Amino acid sequence: MRKLYLTISLLFMSVLLVVAQAKKETTHILIQNVKVWDGKGKEIVDADVLIENNLIKEVKKGIKKPKGATVIDGKGYTLTPGLIDMHTHIMLNGPKAFYTGQGDYDMFAVGAWAYRDMNLLLDQGFTSIRDIAGNSLGIAKAKKNKLMQGPRIWSSGPAFSSTGGHGDAGLWNQMPDEDNQPNKTMNLAVADGIPDIIKFARWNFRHGAAYAKIMASGGVASEFDPLEITEYTEEEMREIVKICEDNKTYATIHAYHDDAINRALDAGVKCVEHGFLMSEKTVKRLADENIVLSLQGYVSTVQFAQASQIPWFSPEQVRKATQVNEGAKQMIEWVKKYNVFVVSGSDMFAENTPNAKMNITVEKNFGWEPWEILQHNTYNAGKVLAMSGPARNPYREGPIGVIEVGAYADILIWEKSPLEDIENVMPNDNIKLMVQDGDVLKNTL
Repeated sequence: MRKLYLTISLLFMSVLLVVAQAKKETTHILIQNVKVWDGKGKEIVDADVLIENNLIKEVKKGIKKPKGATVIDGKGYTLTPGLIDMHTHIMLNGPKAFYTGQGDYDMFAVGAWAYRDMNLLLDQGFTSIRDIAGNSLGIAKAKKNKLMQGPRIWSSGPAFSSTGGHGDAGLWNQMPDEDNQPNKTMNLAVADGIPDIIKFARWNFRHGAAYAKIMASGGVASEFDPLEITEYTEEEMREIVKICEDNKTYATIHAYHDDAINRALDAGVKCVEHGFLMSEKTVKRLADENIVLSLQGYVSTVQFAQASQIPWFSPEQVRKATQVNEGAKQMIEWVKKYNVFVVSGSDMFAENTPNAKMNITVEKNFGWEPWEILQHNTYNAGKVLAMSGPARNPYREGPIGVIEVGAYADILIWEKSPLEDIENVMPNDNIKLMVQDGDVLKNTL
């Protein structure tokens, strides 16, 4: 009997070994006859692109077809890296987006909306997103483990907010020690003082956060926080930055005005979201200290110009949105003047997710060339994603947002080139081929 058991065990192990070897079998996709834009600058070259498993193996003319490779004729169309949206909120969606989960819906519904929005973004060509405030940590993990379809996700988890700050979604009559549904589910969270901040930060990183998001000033979509306030003390922000540095990653801030931004920079923050009420002096400081600006051009200059049309905005939220709109164009002019390092994020949620690419096309109004605009959404974005470092970056096999040897095979082929006219990013059917992590998700060539 023991002999039989041993024989069966060895047979079972042999089968497992064969299955494992089959899974490791090398696959190739050879894309021929394309104009390749690598994301780094203006140059476009005629080349072939060879994908091996999930990474780019070669980029050059006349690549020899490996045995068994799938060959795709690019028909002379333009090949670029997949788009990256650097400021999304897939967990802040549904009716009254910022407060969803407060009473009318639970996190099961929120998760269902998140999955819908992930795939709306993927259909638009966003193969990666930075989800920045919201408990998308489990969804990011499931996507990484290939349990669901959608963009790759670099999640901050719930952002750090003080009581009465931009992440405080409690009801007005909530008592000091009383909790609320968004906070209970860690979709939005409040941490006051150093002990709370340490515990909260470590919880976030325990669950796979790629970086930290700090609510440093008031915001538009929230109820209790005028734009002019500064939420955290410098000591509190330094504690968050220190824990980020211990985790080999970085902190970014939600902020609009000088006081909050300069305090955060003094504390060691490396990236600013929004910043539309900054002075010229502070914009220059961003450039001098190599601070990243995450720009939301559509929401600030177009949507907030008609803030009263946003169905769930109160009169106070309309006032704040109008204030942001009035400062945005001047701030962007200074950003261009001092050549601040820019990435692009739509900041769209709820009913606006299908319009995320409007955040790309709107940047032509600010004087950037098509290649510069695309760079904000590819190469520059990839550089910032890599700032999550060796410990907290969920995708570490190669660079992303670029077409080069060793990079992740996240690729789009466009029939009409967005490098000639940035409006060509808009029609989803202009994307003829979409590859993510070496898998062909769409091919209408």
